[in-house]
Amino acid sequence: MTRSEKAEILENYLSQEPENYRDTFKTDIYLFFNEDFTKENPLLTFLDSFENKNEIENWVDFVASQIVLKFDEEFEQIGDFIGEFITTE
Repeated sequence: MTRSEKAEILENYLSQEPENYRDTFKTDIYLFFNEDFTKENPLLTFLDSFENKNEIENWVDFVASQIVLKFDEEFEQIGDFIGEFITTE
């Protein structure tokens, strides 16, 4: 699967209607990527570590859950918090 295909999966998953409170944070994750889901966006290089759609969706769900559990808007910016979950190697 190419990075472009993975980026499309990510964009589509982040664009889905929220089903619960956790899902409302998908918009923040979407905005973190500057609404740019092209392979040229250097923020998307972390997608290379994923093998399939399920892994990408699990990552989104994990990050959204971490926002619910640990994010404190008084002490940090949402973009910085999300960025901690992106590994580019």
